[in-house]
Amino acid sequence: MRNEICPLFEAYSRHEIHHELSASGIQGAHSFIREINSEYDQKITLDHWLRPLAPLDDYRFHVTIDGEPLWVLMERLPWDSEFFSMQIARLNMIVRPGSAFRPRESSQPAIKALQTALEHARRTGIEYVFTHVSAQDTHTIRTLCGSGFDLIETRVHYHSAISPARERYPSRLATESDISSLAHTARIMVNPFDRFHSDPEISESLADKMMEKWVEASIRDGFADATIVPDEPSPEAFFTLKTHKEHWSGWGLKLTQPVLSAVAPRHKGWYMKLISEANELFRAQGAQHSLVTTQLTNNAAIRSLEKLGYRFGKGEHVFRKKI
Repeated sequence: MRNEICPLFEAYSRHEIHHELSASGIQGAHSFIREINSEYDQKITLDHWLRPLAPLDDYRFHVTIDGEPLWVLMERLPWDSEFFSMQIARLNMIVRPGSAFRPRESSQPAIKALQTALEHARRTGIEYVFTHVSAQDTHTIRTLCGSGFDLIETRVHYHSAISPARERYPSRLATESDISSLAHTARIMVNPFDRFHSDPEISESLADKMMEKWVEASIRDGFADATIVPDEPSPEAFFTLKTHKEHWSGWGLKLTQPVLSAVAPRHKGWYMKLISEANELFRAQGAQHSLVTTQLTNNAAIRSLEKLGYRFGKGEHVFRKKI
């Protein structure tokens, strides 16, 4: 039987797609936090996957494999493609509409569907595809491995209720005058296990430049809601912060997130101090809960989080394939 592929939105309406995905076992990114409204969290994920995309960026496909319909949801990332000088797409999900894959179910149909979609993407210029997958999603992990994807990072997500700090530390919000010292810190404090530095398809110099750009965009361009630093001139430690206030009502939980950090030797011990101070900043705004993500290999960060009362939430892998 011939395999077929067509754009997903030519075969179904957005409402139909959303309905089928809702019934396919898709979980939101924060569903491991018990206090979260999981239906709203799933809606955030699905709305993002199904948002309007420019035709050049839309790689969402309906694929028929031996008569079975499967969906492969990918999107080209314009900013990443320009920055890394190669056409980059993110794979959001491989799904069977209307029903979840069982953990021990054969991954061969999904492998064929993904390979069909990747070949279409390759012919239209995509060069590099990456994806995030929950450590519990063994079916997708086997699909990725069977399709030639490589593992480049394993992350852990820790979370905690926000309580008053036992001790305070002198901190402040970063300003544009801090960008130079903070970007330098991001460049020199290399984490060899993040997905950029661990990937041989990305040069080390470009991975370092990416960290610098992230800091600059966080402070100058609003990529982060705030960036917290030690209250010193030319600080060399930081944490970028996201408040997620737009989702507090829907989640039923005022969840916040310290995102990216780097700490130079001059500020040894400030990883934990900055998280503590960030939570005080969040608490003053009414926040109730904090989420922090780090690499499984980052023992120092995990020890710091556990000292602050954070507990393990979930594990996640990052895979990529050069096509």
